[in-house]
Formats: sequence, structure tokens, C-alpha cells
Amino acid sequence: MIFGVLADTGGLLTAAQLTALKKAFKGVDVILHAGPVGDLRVLEQLSKIASTKAVCGNAESFIVRSELYVRQAWRVGPVALGLVHGYGKPHGLKHWLLKQFEEDPVQVIVYGRNFEPTARQIGPTYFFSPGSFSGNLPEGQHGKKGPSRVGLLFVHGKKVDGQPGLTLSP
Repeated sequence: MIFGVLADTGGLLTAAQLTALKKAFKGVDVILHAGPVGDLRVLEQLSKIASTKAVCGNAESFIVRSELYVRQAWRVGPVALGLVHGYGKPHGLKHWLLKQFEEDPVQVIVYGRNFEPTARQIGPTYFFSPGSFSGNLPEGQHGKKGPSRVGLLFVHGKKVDGQPGLTLSP
């Protein structure tokens, strides 16, 4: 199964952004949005590309928070996946992410917090963050915004691999 992953949309997508996403997510089975979504209509826009799962982020309106879970967990064959935005500083983030799924352990955690593109196996858990769709830089990096970034996550049987930080092109 192939997942298109994004985080940090913050509002409705433009026609150009949707065209770039359709290109980047061509052939994906499901889109995962690791928050913040910004506007629930973003999920309608994404669902025209592929089936979409989303969680709310740390900068959401009451309306978005009332409609989306903070975290989700489900199985893809033998692999349990978790989707959460994440909170707090980068130091200790992975530990915080693991604690969110203590009662429902997962092998893969997809998250958006800190916007640092990540695809890394640490012990039994594979951590995946696509980077920031809005171009926000990872915490601690200063300057202008960067390019829009998304990721692809591949789950085939028990094998998990990913490509984070893919730059969108028009």
C-alpha cells in the first residue's frame, strides 16, 4: 500500500497546489494528513485525489478540533500504523509520540510536528514525517520559508519504507 503524506496545510489549497499534489500523489492508495489541516474543506479537496485520513494539529479552530481526532491507529495487513500531529519541542518528541500509542502499540508513527522530513527506524518503530506543506522550516531553523514538502510511505507486508521531504513541483 502506498500512502501520500502531508502536514501543515493551514487552509484551502490553491488550484496550482492541487495540481502539484495530484502529480506527487499519483498512484497512492490513501492520503494521510498529519495536521494542522486549517480548514475541513482541505479534506474534501484531498479526497478527490485519494481516500484521506487526517488528525487535527496544534493550531486548529474549534470547528476542526470538533471533527477530527487527535490521533488514529489502524492496521494495514500485519503492520499497525499511528497518525498524530505531535506537540512540544523536538527534543523528546519521539518519546512523546511513542507514549501516545502505549495502549494501542503501532510499528509506524506518521506525524507532522517540527516539520523536519523524517523516515527513520528506531528500535521497533518507524517514524515518518513528510516535512511542511506550507514551507515552514523545522524548529530551530530561521529564515525564509522553504518549498512545499510532502512524503510517500510504502507498506508492503511487514516491510515499511518512506520518502519524506519531496518538494512539490508545479
